[in-house]
Amino acid sequence: MSDHVFDHLLLPAAALLRRLDSEVLCEVAGCPIHQAEALLAGNLVEPDGDTFRLRAELVAPTLAQLRSEQPSAEIALHTAAFRYYLSKLLADAGQRRVVVEDECCYHLDQLFLLLGGQYEWQTILDYTLALRAARPQQRRHRQRVQAYEGYIATRTDDFLRGEALLTDLLAQPIEEPATRIKALKGLADSAYTRSRYDTALELYQQLYDVALATGDLAYQGLALLNQGLVHHELERYDEALRYCTQSLPYFEAPGEERRLAAALYHAGLYSMYLGRWDDAWTFNARTEQLFKQLGLDSQLGFIYWQQGYLNHIFGNETASEEAYLRALPLAESPQHGQPSLAKDVWLYRGLLAHTQEQWSTALQHYERALALATQQDRQHQTCMIHYRRGQAYDRQRRGDEALAAYLTAIASIESLSSKTVGEDVRIGLLGTTQQLYESTVLLYLERGQIEEAFHYAERARSRAFLDSLEHKSPHLALTLDQPVTTVHELQQHLPESTLIVEYFTAGVLPRHQHLINSIPAGNTRLRSAVTLSPQVVVFTISRDHFGVHRLKLNPNTLRPQLGDTHPGRHLLNGRIPNHLYDTLIAPIEGLIDRSATVYIIPHGPLHYVPFTALSNAAGKYLIRRHGPAVAQAPSATVLLRHCLNRAPSQAATTLCIGYNDLGGDRPLHFAEAEARYVARLMDGTAWTDAEPKRERLFQSGKQARLIHIAGHAYYTPHDPLGSALLLGSGDLLSARDIIDGLDLDAATVTLSSCTSGVTGVVPGDELLGLQRALLYAGATSIVCTRWEAVDLVAPLVMDRFYAGLRQGASPAVALRDAQVEVRELAAYDLMALFEQWRAANNELAGAIGDPATILASLQAEQHLGQSQPQPLFAHALLWAPYIVVGRA
Repeated sequence: MSDHVFDHLLLPAAALLRRLDSEVLCEVAGCPIHQAEALLAGNLVEPDGDTFRLRAELVAPTLAQLRSEQPSAEIALHTAAFRYYLSKLLADAGQRRVVVEDECCYHLDQLFLLLGGQYEWQTILDYTLALRAARPQQRRHRQRVQAYEGYIATRTDDFLRGEALLTDLLAQPIEEPATRIKALKGLADSAYTRSRYDTALELYQQLYDVALATGDLAYQGLALLNQGLVHHELERYDEALRYCTQSLPYFEAPGEERRLAAALYHAGLYSMYLGRWDDAWTFNARTEQLFKQLGLDSQLGFIYWQQGYLNHIFGNETASEEAYLRALPLAESPQHGQPSLAKDVWLYRGLLAHTQEQWSTALQHYERALALATQQDRQHQTCMIHYRRGQAYDRQRRGDEALAAYLTAIASIESLSSKTVGEDVRIGLLGTTQQLYESTVLLYLERGQIEEAFHYAERARSRAFLDSLEHKSPHLALTLDQPVTTVHELQQHLPESTLIVEYFTAGVLPRHQHLINSIPAGNTRLRSAVTLSPQVVVFTISRDHFGVHRLKLNPNTLRPQLGDTHPGRHLLNGRIPNHLYDTLIAPIEGLIDRSATVYIIPHGPLHYVPFTALSNAAGKYLIRRHGPAVAQAPSATVLLRHCLNRAPSQAATTLCIGYNDLGGDRPLHFAEAEARYVARLMDGTAWTDAEPKRERLFQSGKQARLIHIAGHAYYTPHDPLGSALLLGSGDLLSARDIIDGLDLDAATVTLSSCTSGVTGVVPGDELLGLQRALLYAGATSIVCTRWEAVDLVAPLVMDRFYAGLRQGASPAVALRDAQVEVRELAAYDLMALFEQWRAANNELAGAIGDPATILASLQAEQHLGQSQPQPLFAHALLWAPYIVVGRA
């Protein structure tokens, strides 16, 4: 090919056009007629019906050279082609109208891609409206026009109109998959922009499925990339980077350079939020180079914003401000401006001034960011900007203004959460604002308003449980009208001699890779601006008492190692139980000792504390003979409304499920015998052996007042809602299954299973695991285990526990007495119990085996003589894993 032909854009025009004749070549390339005719007469083209087309092997290299040497020319050529075919439509194309419509729409598609990458939505809209005015006759083209109008409306903040157009379009039988794809993308983007993250994830998944079915690689990649954007907003940066990385191969084809650049930019962004600085800088440099190569100068604002924040993180505050100032004109450009980027630049300039304690400047920048976020209907980010404003006021001791900003932010995030149906997304959404609640509670405490501090400590505990329960059980709506219980309401309804001990933690750092953890140690100013001082507060409430104590404990020290499948067991080592008793219990010991029932409500890392195993140096346990019955609850609101004030169960039967899993890696010896034993003891029914039981439980679980499940439980740290009970061979019942489909009216559910009480403590203080799922399903009290129970201890505790229930004791009292008895059990006590079981021809005694052999083994393990009366199970690891959650 000659440079002369290329210089006149004749060959590039031929590469972009799908149908070649001399007229269209002259119009699009702007060349004389003789040059067009010479091209058509040469060997660079081949016949295509009544027209010509450029030889296939020339198209890709020609376009690659054009994009490299004259990137803006591609838009000009498609624009000329679109206008040419549009003029033909307006002049009445006659018999060729179908072909002309096809070509007009094809070039509009290309302009949508190219101009959309530069945010020139008004230009695309002008072209779309011009095509609509030409009255396309083919239905598929009219649908395409509607898709563009709806999509552009959502990108220009006309969300309601855009969503209405796209929803209406998707309700039609759409003729072209590409049109359905654009409609789904527009709706998903609108949901994402408006912080409806669960809807966005669902729509992006639909987009991926349609693109996969039609072989559209580009939109498969976009669906993945955009799911990463949603996870980024929920501060799930690992997930965001995973989706982004998965999208990259989809953009390696020629012509996808703009989308590749966008994906590389976001890979750098997520790497930054994960504290992977080298990766962030590398991705940033690659993206900047690609933007410049593609002539996308308007996109460089994103690069400069990211450079501003990276410099801020490393304490290079002058360089940070300079980068932000480079980004701002691009973000606010009348022609190519991007309001979302402008919002971020003003917000992070505000954080920079905040770090420098330039309070007036910080507040001015926050106000600019707030105005843009409000204009864009970015409710989630509006909340976070209010929080930053509150912090700036708080640091200046302007308490009234700080409080007003915090409360505005809380009202906004709770309103947004109540509109979110998805369980995981709602929890993630609240988790992103946990510092907001912490700051509000601490400010109220500083002001001496402790009832208000308690109120917001309750609100800090994720609303996901109660909101989800309301969606599932509308008949509970009346009891859920008041979102959070008050101190006065609790005192009115608490039984006599009942004490609520509600802990609240602040300043808990993320455990995973996170920007906050990776801020260089020397940048104390930024670290101070984005973190709170670690501390623990405890509220105590009874019918005639309300108090608050600040405890000397850093909650970050209580967290288990990442991936620990028995979180909390590490706190039983050495003198840790004594230290935790002195720190968490001793300051309120007098209140506890005067109470018959104590409800402990942990928060944050305190969920891992084995409270029932704590004792002082003198050997005084929280769980002791004639001491208080102890239970735990997710929050005072859940405890009062869902447990204490709930109508008594109308069910009457006892259902016991057991499975030994003899073919598994860790076969159990007593689970099935235990289930049958409890069934006989409580006049119930036992389901045992390897048969599936999950569906039977779904069908008949509501008729059971007591449910006992003995067998394996699996806790999955990376997916707590995937934690599951093994009911039979391959018959898993996960926490997610329980939430989705199980309906109970049970007074007590007992999980005599390893780790059945382990929960994942995620941001927002929401507990994800089997115990929470069963509360959701309708159980009032749950007995479960915090870590793996020793095989022999389980039937011993359960025997004593159910003996107490038969005598009329409450679950917490029965469990307290059972644990104390097993803790104090000596050799002769164990032998006597074996004899009682054997005399009753009890199956459990047969399953356990020869008592003398078992006793000799236990004594050898603990170095006890045959005649010594020392307890066999005194260590808390053996008797303390059992807890009651819910009503005591």
